[in-house]
Amino acid sequence: MKPVVLLVRWLCILVASFIVAYVVMHFGRQTPAFKAHLYHQLLAGDANAKLHAASVLASVGGESELLRALQQDDPDVQAMARRALEHIWFHASGQEACTMMESAFRAAEADEHSKALQILDQLTRKYPRYAEGWNRRASVLWQMHEYEKSRIDCERALKLNPNHYGAWQGLGVCQLELGDVAGACHSLRAALKITPHDEPTLRCLQQCEALLRTFPRHGRDSKPAQLL
Repeated sequence: MKPVVLLVRWLCILVASFIVAYVVMHFGRQTPAFKAHLYHQLLAGDANAKLHAASVLASVGGESELLRALQQDDPDVQAMARRALEHIWFHASGQEACTMMESAFRAAEADEHSKALQILDQLTRKYPRYAEGWNRRASVLWQMHEYEKSRIDCERALKLNPNHYGAWQGLGVCQLELGDVAGACHSLRAALKITPHDEPTLRCLQQCEALLRTFPRHGRDSKPAQLL
């Protein structure tokens, strides 16, 4: 019986070792030190190392590190950080929410805006704390020229995720359409604090600031066509 007892004992030890190793590896990936290592790889590694670092940061919830990476001058680092952040935000409420979001996106891409809006109405009712759901619905409402409703949804998204630069950008262009040029400037500056190298946002802000300089008494309640 002794060989059998020894074999069982060794199997128990191996199983226990495997469990310990898995726990250490899993929770070790959540530590600030591991995320800092990935952040350094994202900034200083070669192309493959950068891509790997951004992907792993997305999988371990390294949102703060990815937001810091958006501040860097390297366009490749910015692009990878942006994709990783959007992956985190897109998957924040689980697979069902993702599936609904994908359906809404496909409908919007096919110019079936009413269908997309119906899906997003269901999504935001079921997952009211899913910032990306509100942001996506704001985008569809914008495409339908429902600028006030789009503005409200942008603000809902930002209450849930103040770092959502896309929602800040969306809010800014809604405010511009609604004649609130000063508000648009504020929102676009907020977006640029998060992603300072975003050229379309910078150009839009410069245009809004030029409008305010040219028409200082029309910062609010004037349509862009009136100002231009």
